[in-house]
Amino acid sequence: MNKEMVSWQDLEKLGFPPYTAKRIIRQGKAFMVSSGYEFYQGSRVSVIPLKAVKSVIGDIELSSETEE
Repeated sequence: MNKEMVSWQDLEKLGFPPYTAKRIIRQGKAFMVSSGYEFYQGSRVSVIPLKAVKSVIGDIELSSETEE
């Protein structure tokens, strides 16, 4: 995936179920807040950096075939 910011819709396109995709975003936001980025504490923030997603699901290769 060449994107730097990821939403739960992007994770769904990669094959994650809706609940799992939203949970990954929620856990990634918690990771960003613990790293000192208070912005991600907001409830309306729905995109997170790719590094936060990788911190939750591991450093796996995310396919870029679904990018638009």
